[in-house]
Amino acid sequence: MTRSAILLPVALSTMFLISGPAFAQGEIALGERPIKRAEVTAFVKKQFAEMDTNHDGQVSEAEFQAYRAKQPDDGKRGIGHIGGRWFEKTDADGNGKVSLAEAIDRPLKMFDMADMNGDGVASIDEQSMAQLLMGK
Repeated sequence: MTRSAILLPVALSTMFLISGPAFAQGEIALGERPIKRAEVTAFVKKQFAEMDTNHDGQVSEAEFQAYRAKQPDDGKRGIGHIGGRWFEKTDADGNGKVSLAEAIDRPLKMFDMADMNGDGVASIDEQSMAQLLMGK
């Protein structure tokens, strides 16, 4: 099994589990249309601004928990869902705060692994392959 065959399901499950209400409202669903890298960046920036309630350019653990508490508990996990371990996984430097750069870094790394041909777009075929590899 190749490295990309192993990493792709992990990458896509992580990328597509960064979802929540904003993307649900924007109706970006896997397999419906290509998703651009720029869309992921724009979404993360918007979501970060929503979490950063004191507008200091960083998300504290309290801001993260408050944002998580507002997510619908409908069992759906798509683009935009913030998981319970998002803060610890995203606070790369361990300073107890998540910067915008940290918030953007991980989803883009995951997107780049999913974007098999490197064209900046997760095509429907790439999304379908990822879902197949994830057992969806």
